[in-house]
Amino acid sequence: MPNMIPLYKPQNTIGAEVLDAIREVLESGWLTMGPKTLKFEEAFADYIECKYGVATDSCTSALYLALDGLGIKAGSTVVVPVNTFVATANVVRWLGAEVLFCDVGVDGELDAAKLEPLLEENDNIKCVIPVHLYGFPCDMKEISQLLKKKGVKMVEDCAQSVGAMVNDKKVGSFGDAGCFSFYATKNITTGEGGMLVTSSEEVKDRALLVRNHGQNKTPKEKFTHWRYDVTDLGFNFRMSEIEAAIGLKQMEKLELITDSRKEIAKRYKEELEKIDGLKMLHDPETNNDRQGVFHLLEVKVEEQYPLKRDALYDFLKNKGIATGVHYPPLHMFSYYEKTTKYRKGDFPQAESLYAKILSLPMFPFMTELEFETIINALKEGAQTR
Repeated sequence: MPNMIPLYKPQNTIGAEVLDAIREVLESGWLTMGPKTLKFEEAFADYIECKYGVATDSCTSALYLALDGLGIKAGSTVVVPVNTFVATANVVRWLGAEVLFCDVGVDGELDAAKLEPLLEENDNIKCVIPVHLYGFPCDMKEISQLLKKKGVKMVEDCAQSVGAMVNDKKVGSFGDAGCFSFYATKNITTGEGGMLVTSSEEVKDRALLVRNHGQNKTPKEKFTHWRYDVTDLGFNFRMSEIEAAIGLKQMEKLELITDSRKEIAKRYKEELEKIDGLKMLHDPETNNDRQGVFHLLEVKVEEQYPLKRDALYDFLKNKGIATGVHYPPLHMFSYYEKTTKYRKGDFPQAESLYAKILSLPMFPFMTELEFETIINALKEGAQTR
């Protein structure tokens, strides 16, 4: 088997340019919750155009902090699209709240038309989490109008969508809070890490408290005088100074990375249009008001293609090309089968999409050889009978 073409390639996103920044942190002796973290929080919040940023150890932690800051607790109900990574729903459960699943549209994103009846039928809904999946933004105009009308809070899950925009407004700035991931495979990475952005001082202050064990002083403030109090329960959701330093360097490359991903998506479109039965889930050229950043490159494997989705997955694997399936609908996981009323058939659009969707390799600065190898394999699969 030839060398595997991976689904992701973090080494194309991050490289030796971060080494001096890491060395500077190590030599400073300040390894957590220091000046690099503050600078990264400010820079990222400015980029999203929110007042505050709170750096965390993951997007999952950021989601927890955002919901907690909005008062989500036992007795609350939160709407989550059924097509998302499981962390979006898990944090709702960890807060003791009930999760209500909503079906998606043909693009895999939260569908405002399906959300509206849920809001009409459930007076206990306190928050909705639109997930900007695959690097593509939801229809925020429709969703925002619905939630404003009902007085329901919004936390945006932007784990895959840093830099995505709706009418030139960045995702993460539409709701009461936005949450981002800097996991190893994301468009920019700190290895592990996340960020909560908000323009609410109350949400920010609560997040800062809970992020650091409920302590009312930061390490720097303790240095001035050791005495401190613990005013509430909290966790260690902190980001390290090394991760923050890497994040600052990554932000310098963000636009270059995004432009590369968009260009690769356009090339995929040109080639896939020549292959009957493979259709990109998101068009990089026609969604002018919703501008994606192509964290994932999703195709639907239609009936015209001779190989079904799982067979194409195996075919490409044997050719040395990694692919993936993002995601099984949440109600199909055994935990949610056991703990909710939902059953197979309840979310027809998400289930239909799950049966067909395949993630092709997508990473910035893909070589011509890598791209041609992928396309040639897909064309070869189209000749299989």
